[in-house]
Amino acid sequence: MVKKTVLSLVCTMALFAGDTEVEQLKKQMVQLQKQLLEMQQHIQTLEMQAIKEEAPKEESLETMASTQSSSITTLLPDIALILNGGYTSRNVSNTKYTNASIPGFIDSGDMEIPFNAKDGFNLNYAEVAMSSTVDPYLDASAIFHIHGDGTMEVEEAYFVTRALDYGLRFKAGKFKSAFGRVNEKHHHVWNFEDQELVNNALFGPDGLGGEGAQIQWVAPTPFYLMAGFELFNGNPEQGFSAKESASTAVGYVKTSADIGDATLLAGLSYAQGKSEVQSLDGSGAPIPDSFTNYGQTRIYGIDLTLEYPLEGYGSLIWQNEWMQRNKDVDSLTQKQSGYYSELLYKIDENWATGIRYDDIYKNRTGDPLTSIDNLYRTSVKLEYKPFEFSRFRLQYNQDHSKYIDDQAKTIHEIMLNYTLELGAHGAHAF
Repeated sequence: MVKKTVLSLVCTMALFAGDTEVEQLKKQMVQLQKQLLEMQQHIQTLEMQAIKEEAPKEESLETMASTQSSSITTLLPDIALILNGGYTSRNVSNTKYTNASIPGFIDSGDMEIPFNAKDGFNLNYAEVAMSSTVDPYLDASAIFHIHGDGTMEVEEAYFVTRALDYGLRFKAGKFKSAFGRVNEKHHHVWNFEDQELVNNALFGPDGLGGEGAQIQWVAPTPFYLMAGFELFNGNPEQGFSAKESASTAVGYVKTSADIGDATLLAGLSYAQGKSEVQSLDGSGAPIPDSFTNYGQTRIYGIDLTLEYPLEGYGSLIWQNEWMQRNKDVDSLTQKQSGYYSELLYKIDENWATGIRYDDIYKNRTGDPLTSIDNLYRTSVKLEYKPFEFSRFRLQYNQDHSKYIDDQAKTIHEIMLNYTLELGAHGAHAF
């Protein structure tokens, strides 16, 4: 625009000038062109400087936006959804199965069956798990269990420390005890579709745990060595008193070591709390929500697991656990023992099979009607995992641990179950 104006001015003046004036105008035009060129170069220089000055600001804004987005993402917890269900077939009706008993442990009508309760299709649960880092010192987790009938419970909700010195870790809230080998694990990582018989008989379907606190210490040794102590509120479903101020104490020592190509895991566990039995009225009938203390209940546990890797993705796992409960009741001490032994064969990354034997071999309750030793069960399974977070499992049980209508009954069960895991969740413990 500037250039056009100058040229127009020069041309207009040339129409009214003489030859000498034309020469002068030509010289002025050359000078103007030089000035115009200098002005254009100066403008380009200023524009380049402006670009350089604005670039860091734009980069800073992008960095700030990215940092802010990262901060918002960090505040959101990891969320996982786990679905489990399937089809079950038994040789007894649903009514008889739910009213079965395990002599010396579970009375008729008190049987809780959280998984595969119905003969036919079952949606066992949808489990929602959330976990997040709270700050540099604490992590927090919550697990909500939604049953197939729509009822929901808080299965676990706790915080755990991240940065204590000397190999210490503290945990508080509602959680499962690390007693033994399998008590702490959730259903979707069990080796079989149902709970081990001795765990169910002693601790109930939810396992040992509840509202409490835990402290663990990992020793500075060349091999893994961990000791832990826990304190929970008393719970009659786990064989302990629930009276005010009653509590259950749990302690354990766990270790692992490599033996050639194999890995050995072993543990000793102990739990103690006040004994409790339901109070009776004058006619001998139980009084609801009324319990009497009788001394102490002590539970001893030993677990041993051996894993041997095979070629490819294969492995053999032999897992064993034994427990004994000594419970003071009135003028005597009940002594009850049981164990399970599992042999698992992981064929490759997709297929696995296994066999399990459960047995309650000591059941001295002081009552001839409940002092029955031959309570046992045999289970076999075949499972297929097309991917890491999906699993389909076929299992058969021959169960001799249940009594129906006060008579021993062999129960045959076939279960075909699926487990699907969605979202972010931590690695499964071995």
